[in-house]
Amino acid sequence: MMWLCVAVGVGILAVVFVNYPLPPLTPVMTAWKNGGGYFKFKTHDIFYRVEKGSNPAGGPVLTIHGFPSSSHDWSKVLGGLEKQHSEVVLFDMIGFGLSDKPVDHEYSIMEQADIAEELLKKLKITQVHLLSHDYGDTVALELLARFNQKTTNLKILSLCLSNGGIFPETNFPRPSQKLLTIPYLGAVLCRLSFYRAFKRTFGEVFGVNTQPTESEFRDFYSAILHNSGYIINYKLLGYIAERSQHKERWVGSLQQTHIPVHMIYGPSDPVNPSVFISHYKKTVPKHGITVLPAEISHYPQWEAPVEFLKAYTSFQKQLSVK
Repeated sequence: MMWLCVAVGVGILAVVFVNYPLPPLTPVMTAWKNGGGYFKFKTHDIFYRVEKGSNPAGGPVLTIHGFPSSSHDWSKVLGGLEKQHSEVVLFDMIGFGLSDKPVDHEYSIMEQADIAEELLKKLKITQVHLLSHDYGDTVALELLARFNQKTTNLKILSLCLSNGGIFPETNFPRPSQKLLTIPYLGAVLCRLSFYRAFKRTFGEVFGVNTQPTESEFRDFYSAILHNSGYIINYKLLGYIAERSQHKERWVGSLQQTHIPVHMIYGPSDPVNPSVFISHYKKTVPKHGITVLPAEISHYPQWEAPVEFLKAYTSFQKQLSVK
């Protein structure tokens, strides 16, 4: 009887919250939106930005963000990326950020890779460097698998990953993520999105001394709420199961590829704890890894943009020497 009362109470709260007006985008996210545009992927609007770089010889780079955030994750390193490349392409995957977030939709890593390819095709980019984070690492690995198997016309010049759960054995989703993957419960809990709860759980994946500011937390939250994105977050988490399902394909793509690959890793990451380092070196010994200072956690490009760019620049310089 008690469980029934709890369920009814949660249901009522969910209904109230869904009918409560969503706040507008923060000024920062509004400015980010105004700096980009949209393209159609099937019937869906996908947000993207293209920033002109100052290094024609560096070629274009495609950035691929993580869960549950957006392309704005790269804003702190954008200036440095522009110095390394001819163009910096950023986009919000379907279900994220400023892109469409359809409710009746089956989200998958495969589709996100399709969207990335479609965007590059639209921009007439046929060869590209990939820079990814978290969820985006898995999307990048799918693109790499297609490149390795010659099932795409896209040429990948290099791949730089960062703090992604690319190995199921060393990936530990947060308790809040596990709850959202429970059938039916996840759909209800997603609708109970409150800023304080978000700030607490999202803050757990940043270092103790590298937390976002209050306004930055608001920016992250604003992008998630946009287009009622909080409603479908549980659907996006299907990628956790996909990583195990396609482990051979995606980890195999790293082991088999001949292109330069590097990992930039924040070791204080509770999602991918430091056991990741030895597993990475053992599983893909031919690829490099930069381990950032001990206090850096799951969002290295946000927590330590200077150190992140230093590692990325070093990786890119190695390419020009070869």
